[in-house]
Amino acid sequence: MRNKTQVIFERLVKGGFIMIDSSETKDLYVELEENLEEYVAYFEEIGYKVESGDGYFYFSRIGEAKQTIEQKLRAFGKWVDYLDYLKAYDMTFSVGYQFRKASILERISLDVELRDKTKRLFPKERNNEDCICVLIDELKDMNFIECINESDETYKVTSAMRYAEELVNMLTIFNEDEIPE
Repeated sequence: MRNKTQVIFERLVKGGFIMIDSSETKDLYVELEENLEEYVAYFEEIGYKVESGDGYFYFSRIGEAKQTIEQKLRAFGKWVDYLDYLKAYDMTFSVGYQFRKASILERISLDVELRDKTKRLFPKERNNEDCICVLIDELKDMNFIECINESDETYKVTSAMRYAEELVNMLTIFNEDEIPE
């Protein structure tokens, strides 16, 4: 009962996720799920709201400043770009999907559209390998993937990816000429 408060706080306060399907956070997920009411009450006292999705938990701030919300919107734009890129790589790229860094690099060399997207998404990087290293590092930092085999650089998409997918799915883009129903 609330025996992992500090570890949970340290992970979530940095914008991380606690996921059921992650080898790093599965025990924290179970702890949170089993004692959710206590953790929710505790974290609300210090200004954090425990949010949950399908297989993941994260923090949101109670009464966030406008500047923080604007920063989150900028980060959201990056997620949209990354999801677009990953879906261009493979439409089935989602929770549970496994991939190797080498597979993405091979696909870039064969697919002109993906190569163009790579150059636009990572204009500062010198080559495709550097681009994919940046992408993988960013996805790991956001807890959207985790390495399951270091020797061949195989990664698994975690349930935290649902968070980004759900946010993107909430977007409704209207053509200026169309009249919404």
